[in-house]
Amino acid sequence: LDIVLQVGRTGAITPVAHLSPVQLAGTTVTRATLHNADEIARLNVWPGDRVVLQRAGDVIPQIVENLSRDETRGAWPFPTHCPECGSAAERDPCEVDWRCSGGLICPAQRVERLRHFASRQALDIDGLGITNIESFFHDRLIAAPADIFTLTREKLLMRERWAEVSAQNLIDAIDAKRTPPLDRFLFALGIRHVGATTSRDLARRYGSLGALVRVIRHALHLRRTMPPAI
Repeated sequence: LDIVLQVGRTGAITPVAHLSPVQLAGTTVTRATLHNADEIARLNVWPGDRVVLQRAGDVIPQIVENLSRDETRGAWPFPTHCPECGSAAERDPCEVDWRCSGGLICPAQRVERLRHFASRQALDIDGLGITNIESFFHDRLIAAPADIFTLTREKLLMRERWAEVSAQNLIDAIDAKRTPPLDRFLFALGIRHVGATTSRDLARRYGSLGALVRVIRHALHLRRTMPPAI
């Protein structure tokens, strides 16, 4: 039915196929990943095409064949700008993904970073799912991860559909994560190329955030003071 672009926390622009509902492995599927611009070109897929689906690892639906392929029409034109903030889309020659160049001015990246920060693998803040994050972000209660820790019961009770118990439960869940393990905190920051395994390795190597920050500052100082390469 359509190809919709989603922007992730690192700016990666991922095309998603919106489908007429179809039964697949006992589940009604209405969306499937198209991965990237190269995959769209490989399949030569456009809105209106009939396609073959499969579940990758019995989890993620993906398109494996285009039954309406038409080589004469060319590839679907992948946008040159971010669909969320309008910043230019850029592509590293060594990578397949196009990325929004807007960084933290892009609202989609900011929301996704907030969602990642509170997610189960990261700080695992119970009750702070994507619906509440989007609502709080839209109403300017939170804009960055640190803002989560400025939420109060009083602020929540001023909002619709928040009662004493639900507000206090969320505040208690946030308070319980004020001093998280170092590896979870590093992962929660959403630094590109720093996943769960790298976060654990850094935590084991340096032991504390202070020690890691000192090493980073020392490395930056050396980089600034080193003579330029000939």
